[in-house]
Amino acid sequence: MFEIAKDPKIWERVRSDEAFARHRKEIKEQYDRVFKIKPRAANAWEVLEFGKSREGAERGPETYRQLQTSALLSLIYPDNKEYYESLIEVIWGICNEYTWAPLGHYNSYYDRTPADFDPGLIDIFAASLAFSLAEIKSLFKDRFPKLLTDRITYEIRRHTIEPYLTRTFFWEHHNNNWTAVCTGAVGGTLMYEDPEEFMRQLPRLEKSMQCYIDSYEDDGMCVEGTAYWGFGFGFFSVYAMLLRELTNGEYDWFKLPKIKAISQFIQKMHLQPNVLAMFSDVNAREGYFVGLPHMLKTIYGDAIEKLPTEQATIVAYCHWAFAVRSTVYFNPDFVDNKLANCVYSAPVTNYFIKRTDDYGLAFKGGNQWESHNHMDVGSFILARHNRQVFCDFGYIGPGNWPGYQGDRRNEYFQPSSFSHSVPYFNGKGQGGDCPDKARAVYDEEKGTVYMDFTLGYSKKEHPNLRKAERTFTPLDDKIDIYDRYEFDGEARITERFVTTIKPIVDGNTVILDDVRFTCTSEAALNIVEQPYVDQLPDENKNYNKICYLLDYTLCEGVMEFKATIDFIN
Repeated sequence: MFEIAKDPKIWERVRSDEAFARHRKEIKEQYDRVFKIKPRAANAWEVLEFGKSREGAERGPETYRQLQTSALLSLIYPDNKEYYESLIEVIWGICNEYTWAPLGHYNSYYDRTPADFDPGLIDIFAASLAFSLAEIKSLFKDRFPKLLTDRITYEIRRHTIEPYLTRTFFWEHHNNNWTAVCTGAVGGTLMYEDPEEFMRQLPRLEKSMQCYIDSYEDDGMCVEGTAYWGFGFGFFSVYAMLLRELTNGEYDWFKLPKIKAISQFIQKMHLQPNVLAMFSDVNAREGYFVGLPHMLKTIYGDAIEKLPTEQATIVAYCHWAFAVRSTVYFNPDFVDNKLANCVYSAPVTNYFIKRTDDYGLAFKGGNQWESHNHMDVGSFILARHNRQVFCDFGYIGPGNWPGYQGDRRNEYFQPSSFSHSVPYFNGKGQGGDCPDKARAVYDEEKGTVYMDFTLGYSKKEHPNLRKAERTFTPLDDKIDIYDRYEFDGEARITERFVTTIKPIVDGNTVILDDVRFTCTSEAALNIVEQPYVDQLPDENKNYNKICYLLDYTLCEGVMEFKATIDFIN
């Protein structure tokens, strides 16, 4: 299987072709960084006490990056002794680990605590690691010593195959990226290690994969965001490609219209060459792996658009499956640094995207019950000149954020509605408790997008709110915004717009570089400088940044807000 990666001509091309210069550079830079610390297996006591070895090696992602970079460089430069010996050493260290799941995943999902070390706990990292070792062993079978291949086989069986055959896991029937990652990695591992057992387990694996695909609507939009699309659908696609190859096309997920629609998601979320629509917990470092749309384009042809590569990663993900496919499937003919103008309307998931020569706009409906959701019903992102003007920050930046994935999530700025361009009422933001979806209704004839986003606001917090409506009219050279409200009684309505560009104010008009935002309603403008933790550091490696909150508080009794966005040049 994975015959493309076994062709020496592929690696010769990666080694010498200028089109792969970025690949060589990024892989080598990451190799140099992660191998500053010598590979070494941390014993269970060190991990339990410190979360890492006493020498400072982080458990989990950094070890996996050592694995993927040394393996890739050993394929690109097969005569380099250093890379090969590094690969052998890191694999042996991984095989010496008692458990392959990081401490953070010993939790209520598994009914385990960090004290309950369990070599058979299969999570996204443990499953991915088993698959990585199985595939690397297959690619290096003529170069690895027998002792090493036997050890890999034994540890994969102990950590992954036997636990899967004798236990069940929550992710088998989950409804987000975990299901695809774990199922895809376990399935891929079985395909390499024990094809006969794989075929016996295929109905169980396929049932889990169907559960993942069922989490998507037919319009193919991923409510978890672009990074989780790359992660979850990436593993799904890796699994589906191997399955199609193993069964000679008898099992082919890619024939399904829904899979084709999901495959087109990332091209719709490009607002500018360097800007993806960052709804939900998007990681700006890991937009998607560059090999995924290129791999999909070999299946669907022109239905997968040529895309820029600025937001695509090669080795930022810590997963071998993505790094190797970003290398072998990469095709410079599939790259285009200019995006075509377009309008995409997703009437089920309730996204709307428009790209023109002047801007990229994304408008989001849905509800607060989506996986990895933010309080962002009715919010929008405006991008111009390769950066966000009105922003969504995606996932919170590095730091200790207790409860972020739990009941304290909305205490933090990024996932709360206060970091999104949506109104708040009487000082209180969104927190919807309604499972219905706010519909983004696109009227092609009028060129408008209408949404009733009342349900984004909790009835408990906003008992007097009867209606909150937002209408965009995105023309080619300007965008009109019209909001209308109904309350039982008085209300203090504040329209918020979020930007990282320092505003220049002239009355109720704000200049954001070459974007002009003009409010034509009766409202008082207040600008708040808000600190936040960004995902990407500035030139001084500082993650602590400032954004600007443009708050227009409507005058008493005013229930409409009108504004226009246009462009100075």
